[in-house]
Amino acid sequence: MNPAFLVLIECAFCSFLITYLTIPSVINLAYQKNLFDVPDERKVHTQLIPSLGGIGIFIGVLISFTLFCSIATLVTYKYMLTAYLILFFMGIKDDLLPMPASKKLLIQILVASLIAYGGIRISTLHGLFGIEELPIAISYGLTIFFIVGVTNAYNLIDGVDGLAGGLGGIGCITLGFLLLYVQEYDYAILAFAIAGSLLAFLRFNFGTYPNKIFMGDGGSLLLGLTITILSIQFIESPKTLSALNINSPLGIILGIIFIPIYDTIRVFTIRILNGNSPFQPDKKHIHHEFLKSKVGHLQTSIFLWIGNVMMISAVLLFRNQNTINLILIVLTVGSLFVHALVIIRQRREAKKIDQLSHELNQIKKENYLIQ
Repeated sequence: MNPAFLVLIECAFCSFLITYLTIPSVINLAYQKNLFDVPDERKVHTQLIPSLGGIGIFIGVLISFTLFCSIATLVTYKYMLTAYLILFFMGIKDDLLPMPASKKLLIQILVASLIAYGGIRISTLHGLFGIEELPIAISYGLTIFFIVGVTNAYNLIDGVDGLAGGLGGIGCITLGFLLLYVQEYDYAILAFAIAGSLLAFLRFNFGTYPNKIFMGDGGSLLLGLTITILSIQFIESPKTLSALNINSPLGIILGIIFIPIYDTIRVFTIRILNGNSPFQPDKKHIHHEFLKSKVGHLQTSIFLWIGNVMMISAVLLFRNQNTINLILIVLTVGSLFVHALVIIRQRREAKKIDQLSHELNQIKKENYLIQ
């Protein structure tokens, strides 16, 4: 077995174990201090559930990554650690006492700027629109926009059990293997560290009351930030193009993050067209469409996980295509997936109508016999 791959497995197991042992204590603390995610008209749960699962994820990732990465040679470590701490504590603060959207956005921009300043920065578009190397100002601006946008996308899609955790886990495992192949070992370790923590978290996220917990902003923001760091490092790695026969790292990343990005753009567009703020919470997300069709949380998450795997498989299969072609492939597969979603909902609605019609006819027959 490849020694580097063995290190990744050890790191993932360490992260899994730490998170698995930490979360029960977090749940107990939440009940002792009455720290719950209170149900309201916008949320899909009806019980008082702790939303501090990000604490367990953060502890698992931080300890395991620090243990297994090469801190002495990883020059970006101090910047990533600082960014993680700022974003994590902001997320926990928001889970306990909701913060204004403008203040959260400002902190996210600060964190993204720190990451870019630390050297994790998009410096090339690999020929997209004929653009190779980016001017430094545009490089910083694009990096900050990408980090803030994707981080919020994973935060916003965290609406049903297992969805953000599953999508993030699939993305991190994929990026972990890709980074392993291009010999970005420390970032591959980070990918497997968070994948292990997410796996442990899902055990409790799909658990039954009272042994159940949500990821919360403390976890989803950490997840989104990690996905962006791994994605940028994959795009920027000097061995990405040759080692994997890839012509468009940008297209590969789009396939990995497509579902959260699609959902965010769709929801923001709907809100703006309705004359509302794009940051105003509602029940327009793609997972809400499933729930309206009486599909359960687990079924919703599994269906969207499958969609994510389809996207990733498509971009990896056609990885030697140029960026434009790869984007068109992603959009085609995405359109087919969304069309399948529409068909499923229509069939469920039709079945529901038929069932109601049947029940109504039965009532009419019973009333007729009584008369």
